[in-house]
Amino acid sequence: MSKGGPVSESEEKAIIKSLESGKTTREVAREFDRGAGTISRIAQRNGLDLAERSNVKSAALAKSCYASDDRIKLVGELLNKARSMLKTCDSSRDLQYLATSIAIGIDKRRLEESTDPSSRGGELRILFEKMGHEEVGT
Repeated sequence: MSKGGPVSESEEKAIIKSLESGKTTREVAREFDRGAGTISRIAQRNGLDLAERSNVKSAALAKSCYASDDRIKLVGELLNKARSMLKTCDSSRDLQYLATSIAIGIDKRRLEESTDPSSRGGELRILFEKMGHEEVGT
């Protein structure tokens, strides 16, 4: 439970500094044992636009989630990890799981690299681009 009571001037300055460093309202509230509403009011009173920072975070998230090159690299990392695990795979059950993972990784890589808009990969790429534009726009 938060400590309540008035926020001192020095505590308010420390709260503003924490918010400016990029911490979320909830993180700062936990750090100072205050309610999230108190932290939001302090931010608003001091002219910090937390909504704008949230939009910037959303745009960065959209970029990282929907960037085709990053997704292809991630699938490549998955396939490399699976290849290294083949050497230590002892049981038939583990081999089945590993083979399934490899097959899914190969299929996703093929879909990502497709440039034919009439193919399923082209549809996937268009969907991700649309989702990325919608995330950035909101």
